[in-house]
Amino acid sequence: MARPDLDELYPIKEKSMFVRHSVHSIILASLLSCSSLALAQADKESAEPTRGGEEKAPAQNVIIVEGQRLEAGATELAADFVEYGTQVQIISDDEIKTGGFTNFGELAAGLIRGANIGYSPDEGEFTIRIDGGTDRDTLLLVDGVPYFDRSSPSEDLWPATAIDPRMISSVEIFRGGQSLYFGSNGGLGVVSVRSKEPQGELAGEVGVYAGSFKTREIYGNVSVPLPLGEEGEHSILLFGRSYATDSNTLFDREAFADTLLELGGFREYPYDYTNMGLKYLWQINPDTKFRAGYQLATVDFEDTFPNSTPYAPNKTEFPIFNASFTSQLTDRLRVEVEGHYQAPKLINTELDPAICSIPRVQDLPANLRALAPSGGFTTAVAFEAFAAANGIPAGCVTNPQFNFGRANVNAREGIYVNPTNGEIYGTLDNPFPIGNPMGFVIQSVANFGTGVPVKGIGDVDQFASGYIDYGANGRAFYRWTDWLETVVGVQNTSYKDNSDPVFGVRDVTLRSTGVYGDLRFDLPVLEGLNISLAGRHDFNTNFSDETIWKFGARQELPGGFYLRASGGTSYSAPKIDEIGAFGTAANINPGLQAQSVEAYNFGAGLNGSFASGTFNIELGYYDTKIANQFASRSIESVCLEYASEVRPGSLLSRSDIERNRALIVTPDAFCATAAAGNLPSNESVAVNTLALQDIRGFTVDLSLDTDLLQFDVTFTKNESLEPNPVFGVLARRDGSTANLAFVTPGPAGNEEFRQSAERPEWSVSGLFSVTPTDRLILSLNPRYQGPEWAYAPTALARMVDANGDRLVEDVNFGDYLVVNGSVQYYLGDDKQHRFMIRAVNIFNEGYYERYSGGADLRVSRAAVRGEIGPNDSSYYRQYGWNGKPRSFWLQYEYQF
Repeated sequence: MARPDLDELYPIKEKSMFVRHSVHSIILASLLSCSSLALAQADKESAEPTRGGEEKAPAQNVIIVEGQRLEAGATELAADFVEYGTQVQIISDDEIKTGGFTNFGELAAGLIRGANIGYSPDEGEFTIRIDGGTDRDTLLLVDGVPYFDRSSPSEDLWPATAIDPRMISSVEIFRGGQSLYFGSNGGLGVVSVRSKEPQGELAGEVGVYAGSFKTREIYGNVSVPLPLGEEGEHSILLFGRSYATDSNTLFDREAFADTLLELGGFREYPYDYTNMGLKYLWQINPDTKFRAGYQLATVDFEDTFPNSTPYAPNKTEFPIFNASFTSQLTDRLRVEVEGHYQAPKLINTELDPAICSIPRVQDLPANLRALAPSGGFTTAVAFEAFAAANGIPAGCVTNPQFNFGRANVNAREGIYVNPTNGEIYGTLDNPFPIGNPMGFVIQSVANFGTGVPVKGIGDVDQFASGYIDYGANGRAFYRWTDWLETVVGVQNTSYKDNSDPVFGVRDVTLRSTGVYGDLRFDLPVLEGLNISLAGRHDFNTNFSDETIWKFGARQELPGGFYLRASGGTSYSAPKIDEIGAFGTAANINPGLQAQSVEAYNFGAGLNGSFASGTFNIELGYYDTKIANQFASRSIESVCLEYASEVRPGSLLSRSDIERNRALIVTPDAFCATAAAGNLPSNESVAVNTLALQDIRGFTVDLSLDTDLLQFDVTFTKNESLEPNPVFGVLARRDGSTANLAFVTPGPAGNEEFRQSAERPEWSVSGLFSVTPTDRLILSLNPRYQGPEWAYAPTALARMVDANGDRLVEDVNFGDYLVVNGSVQYYLGDDKQHRFMIRAVNIFNEGYYERYSGGADLRVSRAAVRGEIGPNDSSYYRQYGWNGKPRSFWLQYEYQF
């Protein structure tokens, strides 16, 4: 079945209307004008008997998509959005099954138009960005619950990983600024996932899935009426899933630092997902429903990185509760209320290599300190020569630059001592000469709390971080006349930290209460014209209040043509860490503003019939600007009170700080408070950057739906520009700190703006299905992607060789074609047995999901010995996150 797009629809909202799934004869009439003839035809068909001879009850919300009836596949809100100019895409349950996706990142990459997945969808962490924006401006909802990271002191949480694709009924994507109805963080749009629900009768499905990378899965759900065996008002749905895989190799061996390889850092990336839950439906009357649900999803995965940790398993838990109430109270009044509560938690185990470092002067025996160079030893070779000349072992000490909490060694007479056996490091018997790894230590301590390790192993040194997120959103729709409808709503969203006390996060709740209204006009002066004008004001605690607006319009034209337009403003609320809640010090920037978005979206399309089916063609354009983007800066880098002219010993001069301040909204009030309170210079503060991200793009959508062939193809051209930080920066000779007399060569130094990192310049994606019989479905899901960039950091980008040429270029990891596919066959009298073969990357294209333009190798042997540093090109390494190679899976599903 072709991927439906609600831009191709005309919603028919009369409660008495019902249109058969196979009817094509009324397509144009219903799509173009909802004329009285079309309404009469629909009413007539609503009384037709079903195959069993019984009359089917009239549908409450019928939407025609290319001649297909999608009652359960689209919400009334989605239908309303289409009618008033929003670009909407709907992904059906059938399409999800056809793709065989095992997590939501795969689904989004394969089916959501213009989507870009950050991080790695094949691992336990990923974000979703649409239309060239940031993940801060794409709001993901599941049954009204915001799956959005509020931040935790351990590291970010990724709620999108909690979604179970086996439980998805449909996905609705509302493009353009959508914060008005759904709250903050919807500046680029909203991805709304709707889950499967109880059906009021005994029904269900159970399936198994297995294949490449030792993948094994079992899943199922069953709907049960209450009382058992009787179809009535009450029913429940029980569901569960267990999925495990070794996953493909995420990073190549060549990407890892030498010390990490010696400690076993090159590992498999196992991924385990479990989910169990219960849903309840109370069908109060034909027009009123109450729903409630609870689920607990867990995601366990490893993510050892080539430049940091050799062992890093992660465990996450996502307990989520949601409830909703919907009712058509009268012919004119409809209400919708959704509420949620969730408390995700994260437990990290992160072990870093303790690598022998060059001893400091104070690490030497007391009688030798005066003989050492006044500035200390800059390289291991210099210390080894000193040690040989003075008859001391050329050993090593635990790196004094890092704080390893309780795992650190104790000091005795200036030489560090192993706390386990009391022996001194740096003796002739020391088996770890300078530059060799000493083993594992717990890396992270609770910097803001008690200072103990928090990412260790076991109940002494391992703690949970997380947050609590709860809220409700209610709205009322009232139709005053045939041409005027109003929507009024109120929404509350609250979130706060929920971490163990050792993290030292202050008990602060970020709360937003918004009131919004929408005027909808079906203007009689011009047939087929619908206009929406809306506004919202949010009363926020711990950050500034916000007012936003939105408009939308859609014009139906003769011959199946239509025009649509929408636009408005949105904003992104700060996260817990950005308001300064981490730590007892008041790292609060009172001038911090919300990240703001202004977005416009336009389209022109044609609906029509072809070969006993339907087609749609649409051209779209979008223009988005993102301002006041959030960033984190150290106090010493942005506060003039910490300049070396004011505080002797500070690292940065006033001129250095002024250059940094020219790029941000200066936090002057915070800086005064920080200086008065003598906050440490390396503490951080959240700021707004002055850089404006300008995003423009156009789309071409083609879809066809016939009995034999269904396809949906989208081309997206995306220009997501950001200021180029290397522009005008003088080049440097590799290994030197002196600027040369010319700007960094090539586009890096000469172009003021550049395409934002990890934003494809263009892409073509599609879903093609052939159904030669009603039991066989053959499908292909290709994605052809243009240039996508990973940029070298400025220090690396400016390095040139003796000829003045850049040594390390930026990386284009795009320009690839990945084709997935599946074959499905149904057996049984009622087609209750479904068999599928799924193939990924059929042509075995080598590609990367993401790329690092230049991670540092500070833990490498050469860096620790002082033989290379940040001014050397060999101090950096570029590497990518591997996409899946050619791989295959088998799936069997039984429905009853």
